[in-house]
Amino acid sequence: MATFALSFNKNNAKLAKMFESKAENQEKVQKLTLKGYYLQIPDAVHPKTDFVNEIAMEAGVSVATVRNWVIYGMKPQNRKHVDILVRKTGIPADELWED
Repeated sequence: MATFALSFNKNNAKLAKMFESKAENQEKVQKLTLKGYYLQIPDAVHPKTDFVNEIAMEAGVSVATVRNWVIYGMKPQNRKHVDILVRKTGIPADELWED
């Protein structure tokens, strides 16, 4: 009987610690600030925007210029810009735009 009581008390102590830990975690969540909440939001991923921004930075042109190349089919006058597009996409220069 004494062994059972000792085991019972140990289990109670473990349960009490679990409940305390859970209560502390709930307190932390409840004490979350707006800034803390904002910082916990995962960063958004926008692969198309990232692609355009990356090309613009590397080519030294505006995002609008790269969008003109991509969306409206305008061809860069500077061969270096075409080379950047070829390198980034793996598409041969003569296949980048439809004629």
